[in-house]
Amino acid sequence: MSKNAMVLDDHYGDNGSVTAGMILKDISATRFNELEKKGLVREATPAEVKAGDQHSIDADPSKKDGGEKQAPEGGNKKAADPKNKDV
Repeated sequence: MSKNAMVLDDHYGDNGSVTAGMILKDISATRFNELEKKGLVREATPAEVKAGDQHSIDADPSKKDGGEKQAPEGGNKKAADPKNKDV
């Protein structure tokens, strides 16, 4: 029988890394029990499975109004004078 798990703590699993808030769907009961004993997962509720992954990542402050990431503002800088040319 397979189970759905809510990841409680970031860790590396059999198929790569997972982060807190991820939903692991249809994992084997044996694997679920191993992870649960270590405190890494708990059984996900049907509502959590339906909602999907819920990461608690802070918004990127370099994005304005939820759009594309903004490039850092640079000042007008003059290139260095070449040392191999007479001025």
